[in-house]
Amino acid sequence: MFGIERKVAETAQKAALFSASAILAMIGAGFLTAAAWIVMTELQSELFAATVIGLIYLGLALIGAAFASRSRKHSYPANHKGHTPNDLSPMQLVAVSFIQGLEQGARAKRAP
Repeated sequence: MFGIERKVAETAQKAALFSASAILAMIGAGFLTAAAWIVMTELQSELFAATVIGLIYLGLALIGAAFASRSRKHSYPANHKGHTPNDLSPMQLVAVSFIQGLEQGARAKRAP
């Protein structure tokens, strides 16, 4: 397989596994939230339970947003060789151009 095709296949596989994992995590979070609600309403009031669970979810969302907003430096292996336009099919050129456009747009948003 060509390098681009291999990367697309790997990315699709990772996306499928990530999606399945995310669905399972959401189901688990739902059950854990229900269990926490039951325990906290037995120990305190419903208002206390709602406040604690809401603050936990808000804290996790803020931590996730902080991780998502940090910039990453891309490092390539020392033997990384770029493809020339003559090595790629027209569809591969479209895919590469699309990815480069997304990267340029992300850089433009970060620039002051």
